Amino acid sequence: MILLEAAPLRASGSALRLTVLCQRRLVVVHGLNRAFMKTHHLLLFILCCSLAACDRHSDASASTSGASASQMKEYNEQVKRQQAQLDAYDRQSKSADEQIRVRSNLQARADELLRSQEDTHKRADAIMVVQEQMLKRQQDDLARYEKILETWERQQKQYQTYLDSLGKK
Repeated sequence: MILLEAAPLRASGSALRLTVLCQRRLVVVHGLNRAFMKTHHLLLFILCCSLAACDRHSDASASTSGASASQMKEYNEQVKRQQAQLDAYDRQSKSADEQIRVRSNLQARADELLRSQEDTHKRADAIMVVQEQMLKRQQDDLARYEKILETWERQQKQYQTYLDSLGKK
């Protein structure tokens, strides 16, 4: 593909900018004087530039295939390194997930143990309340028994004095 663009470089139009594009190569010639260059010289110059540019491109394609191979090798190595990094990240991620799972299991066990301890503590508190109630009841019963015992002893003394008084008569 050859693209030819000619545009005046200055407002006077005495100089010309010439651009030639051949197989992705760009050749720009500045400051061509119209008086100096005739049309056939211009066409010959364009033809020579385009042939030289196209020829250089075809020579470079053989060397670029070697460069492409080395670039492809570097790219493949880079892909392997990135894949190794991703694999390492996946292993770390799995390890972290496993640690999180183990910690959550341990936390669940600790929560369950704490709940059972709280339940045991509540039962112990309930037993303590019942024991305190039984102790109070026993103390009340003991006080009533002592009162009954005092009454019985007093009545026994009165009965004994009555019997003694009958025996003296």
